[in-house]
Amino acid sequence: DQTYKILSQNVSKYMTSKLVSHTLIEALKKNKKPEYLHSDMGSQYTSSIFEHVLEGHEIRHSYSQKGHPYDNGPIEAFHSILKREFAFQTRFTSFEDVVLKTENYIHWYNTERIRIAV
Repeated sequence: DQTYKILSQNVSKYMTSKLVSHTLIEALKKNKKPEYLHSDMGSQYTSSIFEHVLEGHEIRHSYSQKGHPYDNGPIEAFHSILKREFAFQTRFTSFEDVVLKTENYIHWYNTERIRIAV
């Protein structure tokens, strides 16, 4: 049985290559290095900064090409769940509130939420 969990997260007002690179580095400090990292074709994931981090850790990059969304299906599914169960249902009072509530949700998601093993 294989279940998925979020290994690292960061919340920012801006989606940048530095943000995703930092998040990857934090995940690698606490978890086993994957052979592949699947992502979409967003500019933050195709940036030279992010590619440099991947190369430095000898992680191969797999993009989900248009019409082939299966590589990063688990993270796309998580983003959908995150929006439906949390973001669209939660009232935030400040950016700090977003950060705190997101951290709490992901902890709950990883430890208590019922998931189907794949």
